Amino acid sequence: MNIIDYINKNKDKTFDEVPFNEIDNLIYSLLTYVDFTNIVPAFKSKKITLKDAAEKIKDKKKEHRGIFISDTFKMIQIMKDTKRYQDTLLYNYMKVVNTDMQFGAMTMKLPDKSIYISFAGTDSSIIGWEEDFKMSYLYPGASQKYASIYLNKAVSLFDKKVRVGGHSKGGNLSICAVMNAHFWIRKKVIKITNFDGPGFLKKEIDSKAYKKIEPKINMYVPKESIIGMLFYNISDYIVVKSKGINIFQHDAFNWQCKNTELIRDTQNKRSKNLQKKLTKKLEELSIEERINLVKKLFSIFKNNNIKDTKEIKLKEIFKLIKEFKKLDKETQNLLTELLIIIFIK
Repeated sequence: MNIIDYINKNKDKTFDEVPFNEIDNLIYSLLTYVDFTNIVPAFKSKKITLKDAAEKIKDKKKEHRGIFISDTFKMIQIMKDTKRYQDTLLYNYMKVVNTDMQFGAMTMKLPDKSIYISFAGTDSSIIGWEEDFKMSYLYPGASQKYASIYLNKAVSLFDKKVRVGGHSKGGNLSICAVMNAHFWIRKKVIKITNFDGPGFLKKEIDSKAYKKIEPKINMYVPKESIIGMLFYNISDYIVVKSKGINIFQHDAFNWQCKNTELIRDTQNKRSKNLQKKLTKKLEELSIEERINLVKKLFSIFKNNNIKDTKEIKLKEIFKLIKEFKKLDKETQNLLTELLIIIFIK
């Protein structure tokens, strides 16, 4: 079963009957992919129940923000009619897309009185993807800075048990937010969960700020993980079974569940090899080379006025591949493989 099946199976069970578990964690992390603009309050004292928010959004365009997340609209429409989830309070909603970043976050008070703060993953905007690639040389990036500011503002004095999580880039932002949060807020955070999100530069992984929160970090990746293999992450991540193929393993609605757990699996060779190759190449390139690489990578899109990955055609990828001929053969092959995996569905 997948997370939709899990919701249906446990719809009449409270958190007292079936305590919060890793599947609930994944479900709440995905809610920020839903566009709650003008529905969920943005840093006001008011809150709205999940049921009421879902009722207001059901007549809007059924478009979700994630490029590799398929069923968030369907998920919340099922959740609103369940005893387990419908009374979850949603608040502090943020959605920012500008020339520097694509950022989203939301705070939730669960029926068990715990707090869940979810950071949104990358949507289909070119800005969002460019920001992800900039992580190869820039820390903190615009969204990473914003994540820390958001967490400091979102957690109140009376919040006792706080979980922070996100899928894809949201997982990276979750870790970054807690790393740079006020000391008293870090103490309130009991768990940070990265669902197949990219990691950090080596310097950040080795930093004192990261080491302080590392025991609280959990990471889940699918068998053929690609996004979660970018940059440096914790080594003891959990591999889960996914029905998706290639990049669509990243879609959490393809992840398989049993009872209250995600089904475990083993990482395949392609995913492991991609991680090794990317890490090796990253270590070989200077900061200046990384900056130039990212600029070249996205200049084709910008020059052709492409603002959304949905607009990318095969010819744009071929243009990029031609540009790679100026690079060494190993880098050419690695970038070509990465582009095709991510953008050619």
